[in-house]
Amino acid sequence: MPIIDSAPIHIAAQKGFFKEQGLDVKLETVTGAATAIPKLLNGELQFTYGAYVPVFQAQSKGTGDFKFVADSYQTAENIFVIMVAANSPIKTPKDLEHKKIATNTKNSITDLLAKSAMETAGVNHSTVEWVEFPFPDMQSKLEANQIDAAVILEPFVTQAARGIGAVPILDTSQGPTSNFPISGYTGMAKFVAENPKTTEAFRRALVKASELARDRTEVENAVMAYAKLERQVAQLVRIGTFPTSVDRTRLQRTVDLMKQYNMLAPNANINLETMIFTPPTS
Repeated sequence: MPIIDSAPIHIAAQKGFFKEQGLDVKLETVTGAATAIPKLLNGELQFTYGAYVPVFQAQSKGTGDFKFVADSYQTAENIFVIMVAANSPIKTPKDLEHKKIATNTKNSITDLLAKSAMETAGVNHSTVEWVEFPFPDMQSKLEANQIDAAVILEPFVTQAARGIGAVPILDTSQGPTSNFPISGYTGMAKFVAENPKTTEAFRRALVKASELARDRTEVENAVMAYAKLERQVAQLVRIGTFPTSVDRTRLQRTVDLMKQYNMLAPNANINLETMIFTPPTS
């Protein structure tokens, strides 16, 4: 999707970092995990960028044996928020109870963060009617009053605020979800084991791109190219953090929160030690 999270892989492609590592990388756009994971399983893709939540869900069901090769993005203040239309009667988080709220995919990172933030704010999220719409459609759905609120991430947060005067009601990155890991780059354990040098070359290129993404201007230039953002919008969007290593402790937070909100079974067998790629020593 044309979102800020995926900036490093586009920077790596735009700057030639993959070629520097001897790789010929072709980027393929897919609609989400429902498409990406099957393509990963059948070998159409060697690596996929996406949220950690669906990978943990697939791993726990025995769908496949996955490896996290590189981290991509974690939350920061106001990059992932619940928004309402300018004329909405919803003025406080508590007003979200019994309302129709859009998420891009149910039981995803989107409503996981939203439910946690609601609970922190004293909102009974079990009263919410959750509906699914793609992020690019949420602004028009709010404007047409087809939904009461939407869980939106950048750059759509800034676009909705500028386009229809949408108002943030609740930041989903606070308390238990502050600096929360959102997404990373995943491969199949079999491919990684058989191609450790290729995997490490891919990881090195992404790490170099993530380091460069600390420079906001580099991120702005990248998203203007791949997300087709106007410069004025790119300069306004809020940007999270691009980690340069996969951290077991950070990922454990995702697993724990998923179990808390029944997105993983309490006894789900998730062994993070075996799911994180270890670079070859030579």
